[in-house]
Amino acid sequence: MENGSSDSADDSGASTSASTGASNYEEATSPDLLKNTPSNIARLEDVIEQCKARHKYLSRTKSPSDGEDVRWYFCKVPLAHKELSAAVPPTEIVGKSDYFRFSKRDSLALEASFLQREEDLLAYWWKEYAECSDGPSGSRSVSKDTESDDLYLVEEERVGVPVKGGLYEVDLMRRHCFPVYWNGENRRVLRGQWYAKAGPDWIPLREDVAEQLELAYQCQVWHRRKFQPSGQFAARVDLQGTSQGSHALFTGEDDTWEATLVHSGGKSVKLRRGFSTSGSSKPTQDELRQQKEEEMDDYCSQVPVGHLVFMVHGIGQRLEKANLVDDVGDFRRVTASLAERHLTPYQRSTQRVLFIPCQWRKGLRLSGESAVEKITLDGVRGLRVTLGATVHDVLYYMSPIYCQQIIDSVSSQLNRLYMKFLKRNPGYNGKISLYGHSLGSVLSYDILCHQESLSSPFPMGSVTFEAVDDQGNVANGPCQPVVSISQPEKSDREIGHHVSFSDEIVTDDPRIENEEASHGPETDLEGELGGNTASAVGMVDKDKLISSLEKEVKTLKARISQLEKCRSMTSQITETEDSNQTIQGEEPKSDNKQPILRKNTKVQNEKENCYKPYIRYTKLDFKVDTFYAAGSPLGVFLALRNVRIGIGRGQDYWRDEKIQEEMPSCRQMFNIFHPFDPVAYRIEPLVCEEYINIRPVIVPYHRGGRRLHIGYQEFKEEISTVSNAVASRVSYLKEKAINVLQPKGKETIEEEPESSHKEERSYGSLMMERLTGSEEGRIDHMLQHKTFQHPYILALGSHTNYWRDHDTALFIIKHLYRDIPEEPPSDNSEPIKLFYERDPIDEETPLTFSDRVLIREFSRKVRKYVKQ
Repeated sequence: MENGSSDSADDSGASTSASTGASNYEEATSPDLLKNTPSNIARLEDVIEQCKARHKYLSRTKSPSDGEDVRWYFCKVPLAHKELSAAVPPTEIVGKSDYFRFSKRDSLALEASFLQREEDLLAYWWKEYAECSDGPSGSRSVSKDTESDDLYLVEEERVGVPVKGGLYEVDLMRRHCFPVYWNGENRRVLRGQWYAKAGPDWIPLREDVAEQLELAYQCQVWHRRKFQPSGQFAARVDLQGTSQGSHALFTGEDDTWEATLVHSGGKSVKLRRGFSTSGSSKPTQDELRQQKEEEMDDYCSQVPVGHLVFMVHGIGQRLEKANLVDDVGDFRRVTASLAERHLTPYQRSTQRVLFIPCQWRKGLRLSGESAVEKITLDGVRGLRVTLGATVHDVLYYMSPIYCQQIIDSVSSQLNRLYMKFLKRNPGYNGKISLYGHSLGSVLSYDILCHQESLSSPFPMGSVTFEAVDDQGNVANGPCQPVVSISQPEKSDREIGHHVSFSDEIVTDDPRIENEEASHGPETDLEGELGGNTASAVGMVDKDKLISSLEKEVKTLKARISQLEKCRSMTSQITETEDSNQTIQGEEPKSDNKQPILRKNTKVQNEKENCYKPYIRYTKLDFKVDTFYAAGSPLGVFLALRNVRIGIGRGQDYWRDEKIQEEMPSCRQMFNIFHPFDPVAYRIEPLVCEEYINIRPVIVPYHRGGRRLHIGYQEFKEEISTVSNAVASRVSYLKEKAINVLQPKGKETIEEEPESSHKEERSYGSLMMERLTGSEEGRIDHMLQHKTFQHPYILALGSHTNYWRDHDTALFIIKHLYRDIPEEPPSDNSEPIKLFYERDPIDEETPLTFSDRVLIREFSRKVRKYVKQ
């Protein structure tokens, strides 16, 4: 980690000056504190106790107002651009609901890092405070010093103390809390040492005020009490940097001292040193929410990450109110709530899942956007802008011009996020999965399908034009365009596009045969089958692959050199003949020379018109365990491309030689969709045609069982199936009885059914097992829609509701914990305290076949309604 890595220097190398301390902030950060592991978190208390700087913050008296527990806070309102942390809050006491506490373990980590570099951090803080303090005119001065802005020239190198489960980090030098895996605003961080009474709660004071009170405490200012103008016997401390006339009064003795903050208007507030919980027996809603957040963060600090899931968004991220970070945050809260109810304490204590958003569209600027904006009509402008921010992303991806940029953006973001995670969690050996929503599932799928062969023709093919006559032969006259779809060819990963040349080029003297015919389609087919098989099985001889690619590059170079020589010779001959005819006063002949010249021109035209774009895919730095597609249009994309999912040997199975096959590089694949989602499509029929008439798997309802209408529908289908089976069995027995009663002859030899032997499995069923990891595994999983709601009403929000859908979250969380047993092998571990409270019911409790009480209540209401 550069400028903040785990290989940085010790604290002894830090400079004592503010400017030097700012530049060396990352180098002085303890490497152990940057690793968010349970062992490091557990020893933070010992680190703090052994720190010499900690001794001066210990309690020196037995007064109830004295304490030594320091807590850290972050402001929920982000800082403005280039706003200094020392400039906020403007009041001595922070707003009651403006700041949230870090959890106890996060506060310990922050305090340990702070104490190790206290002098440098305080020097830089007071320097920043002086820059934004009140000037002679009484207004805040604006700092022209760019040192604060240039403290981290490269934002990627900015590393701080991990908090909130590793999703955020704290920059103690600038007192910023910033997100790690996405670009977000900085939030003000405050060190709470002195507190003011506000109702039942204790609210932290601003650092500059707390520093002056701490100095008075260390000097035991209450020993110098005297009568104040108000008649109170106390020691007065005038506070600088506050509203005019604000001061603190210390009363009492060593073990009974008390402090009060007096504002200019005469209003006084009780003070105390050190954090204290609310004295109220009934916590407020804010306090309950605060406790819940702290327990969640403490849980994340204790349990290591065992599964990493990257969330790839789809269309709509250019909309004003669209925010992938908020969507993933909602999904994270839903899964955590469901994990409390549906996972055992042992499962939750073994590992936790970290969901990280992949914002591939936020920083991507396509050149076509400005042109589209210029030609957009003014009529129903709002609707057009909405469509442009959503549907246009699909059109951009289907364009050979912008497809490469989109693929590069997704791949680079995934690798960047993984390296960030690995940087902060060295030695991680857990699993990694991909979750793709909408168009994001198509992007993720295409990337996974090209992890072995890193280049591929543009999925929709390319268009070439040739000059032909009415019989379909190459014509010498006016050109008639013919559209032909180029088939995939084997290519080197460094080749960005392929230009197809004519099979032969004829001139007067030279005649060059194209060597592509010698390779033939068999070589391409073998390479394609081998590549796909290697992608499916994962056994690729890299040395042979590299050597074959090197040979192919040399062959291509030789052919290009030959063609260049041929072109130069042809142009020389043509120029000589034209010059001779011009000297003799003749026009160039058109009987024999013109066709040769046209064929030579055809090569140059093909270079321009037969452009066959290749998409270069970036190799992911990690292996994908499971690929989840939610609300995915992947099925229709594959159908339009004439692609099926397989290892390249299914032409006979699909009965179509033009069918192409590809296999994603993942262990398992799931397609989750709502039945009324207008964007979602099935995938199983493109893997195994036997599944065309088989219904998708119903995703269980998160409160158990099936919803009423789903259960009733399945009940009817089961009755129908059983009835048909019984009827078939009765018919079979009837025929068998008739055959037994009839006299046996040569033509009435008893025929045994041939169904006794096991049928051979089809190619499609083998591919289903390859994608699911089980012979009975399924890919398509359908959510249950709510009871008594119109399908078109449900379709409006079904596509965007996956982030907050409890059934989807439970399905995924159950699968992520599938390999962890519910109970430990031995009684050597204590269950971890669970922290989430049950979410309030966000919909009317639907009836399920697993809840008999609700069924009886429903029946009673129905009977009452019928009687009326």
